[in-house]
Amino acid sequence: MKNRTIACALSIALLGSMGAAVLTPTSVVMAADASGTTASLSDILKNQQSDGGWKKDYSETSGDWAKSTIDNKATYSEIRRLAAEYSKTKDSKYSAAAIKGINFLFNMQYSNGGFPQIYKSSGYHTHITYNDDAMVNVLILLDEVANRKGDFSFIDSGVASKAKQAVDKGVDCILKTQVTSGGKLTAWGQQHDSSSLKPAGARAFEVPSLSASESVGIVKFLKTRPSNSQINASIKAAEDWFKAVKISGFRYERNSSDSYIVADSSSTIWARFYELNTNKPIFVGRDGVVKYNLKDIDQERRAGYAWYGNWPTKIGIN
Repeated sequence: MKNRTIACALSIALLGSMGAAVLTPTSVVMAADASGTTASLSDILKNQQSDGGWKKDYSETSGDWAKSTIDNKATYSEIRRLAAEYSKTKDSKYSAAAIKGINFLFNMQYSNGGFPQIYKSSGYHTHITYNDDAMVNVLILLDEVANRKGDFSFIDSGVASKAKQAVDKGVDCILKTQVTSGGKLTAWGQQHDSSSLKPAGARAFEVPSLSASESVGIVKFLKTRPSNSQINASIKAAEDWFKAVKISGFRYERNSSDSYIVADSSSTIWARFYELNTNKPIFVGRDGVVKYNLKDIDQERRAGYAWYGNWPTKIGIN
């Protein structure tokens, strides 16, 4: 209740500072999906890297972004499309490329079960990456491989067994990275340090924190796992955290020019980021300075990032 009161108080202060104007909700252009989501099958085959993965942008030629990645749906999208094409054509070039991609994911995975954003990279790209559900989407794919589900019925027992082990390791990593605060399990950050497993920062406006959005994706995945006491406790703790930090009586408005919240007695929202240990909603501009009101960061970041959302409603939290 205390955290909820803090969040609501901050929201009310923000509403007052912005006046009574209301933005009309519009669709917001998000970061572009990886090339492999729309590329032709021939281009997917041509752009598979020697390690078995794919770049996010096929035209990139240098730096970390010229390396294989799981960011913005890269690599696991190519694997899915290749498997689907093999199911239709039975052409072995597609199954061979898909298996090479799956083996890349095995190699990419850390011994602790986490997946970095970019393979053999540097800086924040090395962090265990929950951002945009990257690691969760890889685990979902590998679970289908492990069970030879759908288009992955052609997978042999050896690859399926490795996929099961990778998923089990991934679940173990998820459980170990769940943040404890005040002696209680809470939620997860967008990314976690690959050694300490603590929440870590990425871009200047993504500081170490708890992320409501990414934590929902993790909980949804955990709910698909065979039930045990540890998984059940993890899910319950995260759901309790979502309930504690929700912001009732407001909705989030965002368009290409700006974003803020307005009073709406029928709506409940969550901040994208919550400060570690205090559970206060936080907002950060490109200067990397934490603010507690959305209005206090630069307009470019206010409009260019989803600072609030209703993500937990997807798992029945209202």
